[in-house]
Amino acid sequence: MFDIKVEGDGSVKLIGRLDASQTDRAREVLKEVEGPVTLDLSDLEYISSAGIGVIMETYKRLHGKGLSLRLVRLKPAVRAVFGFAGLERVLAIE
Repeated sequence: MFDIKVEGDGSVKLIGRLDASQTDRAREVLKEVEGPVTLDLSDLEYISSAGIGVIMETYKRLHGKGLSLRLVRLKPAVRAVFGFAGLERVLAIE
């Protein structure tokens, strides 16, 4: 199960499992958001490399426009995936 909710304050909440089967949906929603954007990952249980790719596409698009992307409230297992990929040096993770 995966869900994505866009809030009016620039916050986007990812819920469940973001894997290859859900990347098209996540990509469609995230391509419409403008920054600054805060991704709330408190309810994200799992993210695959394909899911990370969608987040990086969003980061690159926003960064290219001078806008920010922050990731907040990551569960330890999800934070570890970003750490293993070396993305804690690139992304604003709180």
